[in-house]
Amino acid sequence: MVKIQFFSLLRILLKEELIELPAVDGETVAQLLERLQQQRSTPFLQKLLTEEGSMHAGTIILVNRHNIHHLEGLQTAVNDTDVVALFPPGAGG
Repeated sequence: MVKIQFFSLLRILLKEELIELPAVDGETVAQLLERLQQQRSTPFLQKLLTEEGSMHAGTIILVNRHNIHHLEGLQTAVNDTDVVALFPPGAGG
């Protein structure tokens, strides 16, 4: 199982802190996010990604506590027992 943690606005929007999904061989972070969005009635993916499919500035996605910017980005592989943490861009003034 892949554990997916939601933080900040995503946690409020989805009313969940953590979910688990079965791992899929060869799945990337991008594919995991798409699969997750298909299973949720509340739209959340636009909070993390642009219409073109790239990450919004300020979005942080961690796989096993490693920022995917330092891995293979949205093409980072997700494996069984991985923990994926999703942080939408912050706002403030």
